[in-house]
Amino acid sequence: MTMENNLEEKEITTKLKLINAFTKNKDIFTPSRGNLIRWYICGPTVYDSPHLGHARTYVSFDIVRRVLENYFGYQVTYVMNITDIDDKIINKAKETKMEVSDACKIITKKYETEFFEAMDNLNVQRPTFTTRVTNYVEKIVTFIEKLMEKGFAYESEGSVYFDLVKYRENFKHPNFVNESAINEETEQLENIYKKKNKIDFVLWKKSKEGEPVYNSPWGEGRPGWHIECSAMASDLFKDGLDIHSGGCDLAFPHHENEIAQSQAFLNSNLWCPYFLHSGHLSIDGLKMSKSLKNFITVEESLKNFTPRQLRILFLNTNWWAPMTYKLESMEYSKKIEAKLMNFISISDSFIKNSEIEDNFKNVTDQDSMILEILENTKISIHEAFCDSINTFKVLTAILNLITVIHQKIENLSIRVIYVAKQYVVSILNLLGVVEEKKGFDSLDQDVLKLVCDFRANVRKYSKEKKEHKHYFELCDKLREDFKTHGYLIEDKGEESRIRKTN
Repeated sequence: MTMENNLEEKEITTKLKLINAFTKNKDIFTPSRGNLIRWYICGPTVYDSPHLGHARTYVSFDIVRRVLENYFGYQVTYVMNITDIDDKIINKAKETKMEVSDACKIITKKYETEFFEAMDNLNVQRPTFTTRVTNYVEKIVTFIEKLMEKGFAYESEGSVYFDLVKYRENFKHPNFVNESAINEETEQLENIYKKKNKIDFVLWKKSKEGEPVYNSPWGEGRPGWHIECSAMASDLFKDGLDIHSGGCDLAFPHHENEIAQSQAFLNSNLWCPYFLHSGHLSIDGLKMSKSLKNFITVEESLKNFTPRQLRILFLNTNWWAPMTYKLESMEYSKKIEAKLMNFISISDSFIKNSEIEDNFKNVTDQDSMILEILENTKISIHEAFCDSINTFKVLTAILNLITVIHQKIENLSIRVIYVAKQYVVSILNLLGVVEEKKGFDSLDQDVLKLVCDFRANVRKYSKEKKEHKHYFELCDKLREDFKTHGYLIEDKGEESRIRKTN
């Protein structure tokens, strides 16, 4: 049973809508196969370390995927490619003193490993399937041959091009950008005169000296960028996709050309009905990118901030919206994290220090008020999820709920605190902000050692019959030690409570 089915007895008729770059509208989401979603996401070109621009895209779509699977109950097959044949990789390989082909293999292996380590550290779920271009060259060649048989591709001087003019005469096609931008997008000037039409794009590149080469009916060469994704997606999803996603910078020419190839290949006007494009991540007013050399690597960022803080940063801006990376935003994410974790910690301290009352115990007016606010929060969050998975609204609703409960918590029944806390944790878990713990992490181990040392000292002082003041000194030391590990011990009358501070 999905969480959608647990929204009390309120009748919620809102349907999931997604901001669709394909139609430029917010469309009702209706997969072609009922409960099944076929999703292809453009993966990284592995020639350098992953940066926060990558993190923004893959964390954002990890959140969307989690909501589709664990809130709406869809079964998602999530496919991501690894581009390990590319001009950027070749250029980097040429900077080494090795054979270019050997250097390309070493470079792509190194940065593919680094990419997945970064995604694991950011709590991004692994794809259902991962495809590499180098493993698909034969199938890419077959894909191109079929396009040639259908008359949508042609060979010219050892390269193969897609006939975009003929495609437009036969199929409906989207324009993610203005026509003027399309006219500006051409191959290198030396190639314009080898094409039928200025706007045609390359499917197979004739090899140049010193580049990795693969055999084909047209001679040695390598696949073009756009054909790679079409061939890999069609191999796993024979008759089309439900969702295609990637950064908004891929809309043109990459996604437009993918659509053209795939529609021509399938002889269909609709290869994929939903294109989800994540917004740019900017720094100092410019898109964060390797080409501009203004990027911060994931590894560098994680030296100063936690994966949770980065995820909260991305949750606080909707996946489709542009966002700016700045330290002030990260500090705000840290404050949100502290508020969330403090709520869980304080709620747990109330729950653990008391027995949860009988379900039939009468609730107070304060309890009733919080339960009504909780119910309204559930409705607001459901509507936010249906509104193109609007995580800004979801996070705002959770923070507002926590604020109200904090103000009233001393007067609430334990049952109400427990129910509210469980709901908050379930949403945070759904979004990948908190995970169910399996054993203790390193921080827990440090704190446990403090407790063990404290116990050992108490036993030692008892045997030595120390004066009472020494025990108070031990308690004060424990309080300070806990504070250095991010926990605050608070005395409330005869009780003590512990909460997380960072």
